[in-house]
Amino acid sequence: MSKETLRQWMTKAGLWRAGHVRVVEVHQWRPRRSRCGELVQWDTSTHDWLEGRGETIYLISMIDDATSRLFARFVRHDTSEENMRLLWAYLERFGRPLAFYTDKAGMFQVAVKSKRQEQREGLDRQQMPPDADCAGARRLGYRLDSGAFAPGQGAVERQFQTDQDRLVKGMRVAGVCTLEAANTYLEEEFLSWWNETLTVQPATAEDAHRPLGKEHDLAATLEPRRTTAGDQ
Repeated sequence: MSKETLRQWMTKAGLWRAGHVRVVEVHQWRPRRSRCGELVQWDTSTHDWLEGRGETIYLISMIDDATSRLFARFVRHDTSEENMRLLWAYLERFGRPLAFYTDKAGMFQVAVKSKRQEQREGLDRQQMPPDADCAGARRLGYRLDSGAFAPGQGAVERQFQTDQDRLVKGMRVAGVCTLEAANTYLEEEFLSWWNETLTVQPATAEDAHRPLGKEHDLAATLEPRRTTAGDQ
């Protein structure tokens, strides 16, 4: 028999492997949280939302891990001030979740400078102390996590992929050209569609959000501060 015939027989029998076979790592999906309000993923997308028809705008999103319920707003700058405005609106509408997860921890913490020589030598940087926003999170009774687990932002990243397709097309058809019109379309059309169509039932019907009490002064805790160019 020819070498090729033998090779084909051995291939069918599992005795021949042509070339190097790369082992593909199987992605393990992290299970959803069981209750609405246990974890809310929080991030910003810098996509070209208006496709050149207007100014540059950013989409700040908060998506519930258990249900995929979406709360979002377009802003002109991705600053601490704008993020606190959205947080204020979220807390007034839904209450206090147990935790937020965001990979933008630097925006809510005070950076500690380290010497260049220490960086080259691989010395650990000092842990960044929380700023007023992180302190406010403790006073309001929710936890602000950042980078705690690699798959933490999966839901919000998949949400942005959908937004960058359907939301962009919808605003194009509607002729949206301004920030104000974008937020109107987002609130009246897209969020309504998303929350009616793409949300799921949580494993547990109990809502983990806690109501705001008289002791939770949002104005004192989240009052937007003045930002500088370096905060954008």
